[in-house]
Formats: sequence, structure tokens, C-alpha cells
Amino acid sequence: MRRTIPLTLAALAALSAGAAPAAEVSQRTAGEIERSLTRYLPPELARAGLLTVQAATTFYELRVDPAVLAAKARAGGLAVEGLKPVTAYLRPAQDGTYRVEAATDLDLKGSFGAGAGKGSFSYLVEAMKLDGIYDPEILYFRAADWTAKGLAFESRSPQQSVEARFGESAMRVAAETTGAGLLDISGTGVLKAFTETVTGGEQGRVEISADVVDVDVGLDGARYQVFRDLVFFVLDNMQKKTLEPAEAARFKALLRAALPVFDNLTETITASNVTVGTAQGTFGARSVRYDIAMNGIAHATRVGFGFDIDGPRPPAGLLPAAFEGVVPERATFRAAVTDLDLAGAMTYLLDRTDFSRPLTDEESREAGRIVLPTGTMNVAFEDVSAVSAIYDVRLTGRMRVQPGKKDGHSADVTITARDFDKTVAYLQQNAAAVPQFGQAAFMLLMVKGFAKDLGNGTQSWDIAVGEDGKVLINGRPLPFQPQ
Repeated sequence: MRRTIPLTLAALAALSAGAAPAAEVSQRTAGEIERSLTRYLPPELARAGLLTVQAATTFYELRVDPAVLAAKARAGGLAVEGLKPVTAYLRPAQDGTYRVEAATDLDLKGSFGAGAGKGSFSYLVEAMKLDGIYDPEILYFRAADWTAKGLAFESRSPQQSVEARFGESAMRVAAETTGAGLLDISGTGVLKAFTETVTGGEQGRVEISADVVDVDVGLDGARYQVFRDLVFFVLDNMQKKTLEPAEAARFKALLRAALPVFDNLTETITASNVTVGTAQGTFGARSVRYDIAMNGIAHATRVGFGFDIDGPRPPAGLLPAAFEGVVPERATFRAAVTDLDLAGAMTYLLDRTDFSRPLTDEESREAGRIVLPTGTMNVAFEDVSAVSAIYDVRLTGRMRVQPGKKDGHSADVTITARDFDKTVAYLQQNAAAVPQFGQAAFMLLMVKGFAKDLGNGTQSWDIAVGEDGKVLINGRPLPFQPQ
């Protein structure tokens, strides 16, 4: 059961594998912490001093020397310069937590590959700092603040080069126990003065920038106790090629107990004053936002996602003047895939997996069938909208898709258009300059005949598409239907 475990997770998890710390600091306890931290390391890395702990007056000095890892990587064609030890200070408290403090900088340069395929990279951080309270009970920080400034990254290969920079960044996390074995985690972050330049490839040269990037993440109801047990199970068995029957049963039991893993996950990333420079010119927007939400690995999992753009700006002169009123002032796409039985599929796989063979094709197909209990993928359109000076249109509803089939799809959606007459008038007034506008105005006037007039210049269409492809608009069939 060989697994690659991130060094940081293994080290922090190991803090809870040893004796609970005392408020008094001693070299004896420092030795216990070091043995705990290196318990899961390959012996040669532990002997080489990858992790060491020394006692000071009121804290423990944890020293990590990445040069030890670099020495092993060098044999694989990776060369790194500028590595230096990183030191963190652990201040134990009576309640078993640690105050963790660290401050350092980074200036790395390296190369990979050989000959014509050789590439290079560099990482620069002028200063970064961590200050937090780590709780071994939850394998996470109860509260922590990370800050950094002057971040830069470069990667160059014969095919492509990438350069990225941040002026300053800050991240704050917090974790709160909300019930037996449950944890709510929140995190907010901000990254300022972001720029990225990609040169090479199909797009040529692309330059991306944003004044500020805001990140907001929430995880409610995380099953931390079972997750902690899973972490230690993997760490304790990671060197085994196969699991004994009792161990496999224990692993399955832990995975079952972890479901649904968490109750709700949300993430929102917002970039302000965004520009994208291309060969066609510079595109921009006041803000661009992406978000995702999920309610765990459950019998009725919902995965939602959204994208918003406010104040999009095409390159000057790219579009005719008549198109300026057509470009939306803001646009939103927010949808979700619903009613996924992920927990059922997981249970099915656990019932049949013995970790000694891969799944058969039949088992894989059955797991996929369980994920979609009705055989259809249900997509909910929660808000698909666009607004400009001449239109305000919104679509909501649901679509049902038969995966792997050309036919059998269906949908029920509602389209609402405000300022409908204003939209038609704009298109007609500019039809001489843009002939397509005249055609669009004609089509809008046709579909207006099927609309429900909601008053105040607002029209609405309830559209139903059957599995046979037949279309009803506000209960009336289209005069032309697919055969």
C-alpha cells in the first residue's frame, strides 16, 4: 500500500502520535517530538537530518532542511540551488495545542531534463510569515495567519515559458469543533498585484493581470476524527504492498464511517480589474468571480458551480460601434448537477473491492449506473442571465441528459426578457450597419407571439422540450417540430 504522503501533513499529523506536550520545555521532550515527526520518514532521510527538534527556553525549534530531499532528487535529473533550512518555533500549551511561528524568505533556482528538452525554473518570496495555533487533535490549525510579499515564479522550457508574480498575499484560517467528530473550517485570503505572462504554444503570448484576487472557502461538518484515523492508517501501512484481510476490513470500515466526509463545501474566487492581453488586443473586466459548492459524498449529492463577469471590456476597435450596446454590462452562469448518488457508488465499490485487483469493466459500469439512480443527469440552471443598456434576459430551469445517448434528452426552462421592445428597437435602428441585427429583430418579433406579457415591458416563455424532441412554448407547440 505505497502512497505518497505530503511531508507537511505527515509531520503535523505525527505531532499527535506521541505524548501530549507539557507546558515546560525540555530536551527530553524535544527528542520525543523529533522521533514522532520522523516516525514515518524513510530512515535515510531521518538520519540525514531532514527534520530536527531542539529545546529552547520556552519553545521548541523545528528545523526542516529541504537540501536533504534535493540530494535525492538530483539523481532524477532535477537540480536546485538556493535551498536553505526553514525554522519554525513550537510553543506548547497545557491544552495540548502548539503556537507555531515561522518567518523566512525563498530564492530558488533550478533545472530539469537534459539536452534539447532541458528546462529551468525559479521561485522567489521576499518574506513570508506564519503565526497560528495548531491542534494535533484535529490535525489542523485552530487559527492561523499566513502572509507573504514579493512572490515570483518563472518556468522555461523549449516549448513555453511562464512568469507569474504577486505583490502581497495574506491568508487566514479558523477551525471550530461543532459536534462529536465534526469540524467547521473557514478560510479567507487576498492576493494583490497579480500578473502572469505565458509565451509560446498556440496562443502566442498572453498576459493576465488582476489588481486583487479574493478567496473565500468554507467546509462545514468535516468528519475530522475519522479523517485523522484514516491518515494514521495510511501512514502506518504505506510501506505494505498489500493489506491483510483484517487491515483491508479496517480500511473499508473507516471509509464507510467517513461518509459523507463533509456536509457543505463552498469556494469563491473573485478577481478585480482583470485584463487579458492577447494578439487580438486587451480584454478586461471590472471583476470576474468563480464559485463552487458541494454537499459531500452523499446519496443526493449536489455539485454547484457559477461564473460571473462584471463590466467586460473588449479591445478597442475590435467590435463595430453598433455592437457596443450588445456587450453585456454583467453576465452570470450559475448551474448545478443534482441527485448524484455518490455514497451509493462508494458503498458498492467498498462491498466489492479487496485491494488486490482492479475493478472489472462490469463493476465500473455498475458504479457509474448507481451514481445516476434514474439513468439521467439532472442539471439545474439556477441563474443564467445577461444585462446591458438595451436588454435584461434571464434563464432558469432544469435539463435532463441521457449520458452516452443522442436522443432522450428533455428540458423545462423559463426565459424572461425585460425591456423587450427596447431591444427590438435597438436592433432595427442599427440593422443598416449590422445586417445580422435585422434578422435578429425579425426572430424576436416572431417569438414574441408565443410570449406571456408580464407587463412593464417584460416577456416570458416557459419552454418544455420532451424526450421526443417536441417543443412547447407556454403550452403551445411550435408550428415546426422535429420529425
